[in-house]
Amino acid sequence: MPEDMRITERTDADLDTLVEVLWRVHTDGYPATWPDDPRAWLCPEGLLGAWVAVDDDRIVGHVGIAVPGPGRMPEVTRLFVDPSHRSRGLADGLLDAAERFAPGPHIRLDVTEETPAAWRLYERRGWRLTGTGLADWSKPSGETPLLRYYAKRVG
Repeated sequence: MPEDMRITERTDADLDTLVEVLWRVHTDGYPATWPDDPRAWLCPEGLLGAWVAVDDDRIVGHVGIAVPGPGRMPEVTRLFVDPSHRSRGLADGLLDAAERFAPGPHIRLDVTEETPAAWRLYERRGWRLTGTGLADWSKPSGETPLLRYYAKRVG
């Protein structure tokens, strides 16, 4: 990651800017359906912490760690980087922050089969594919995507 870029803890003041970044990311298909309330979407149930990638005081990426329910494994959630800032190591920096913060010995994530650049990133970082399955949501086209499930030992 270039020296002029940094990862910092997200604050509520970052949310409006993150919605703008998310809109640019959405043109590439993430999230598959634009949320009714994107600020709330950035704060999923069970969110424990979130970080932003900053380039010269401009927010250009995001990641969170959440525990989606009692007894569930912590998960990486809402990871995205502005298309204009990809391939600069920001996703690695965001994942480093999330992995350091995660409670417990393991964390998980899921990613659509149709995003090989994302799942190659996870595999390069030591994430292990644990299975595949259909999503519990559909794209605007009505298609239900196939998800790849990953886990990583962090503790």
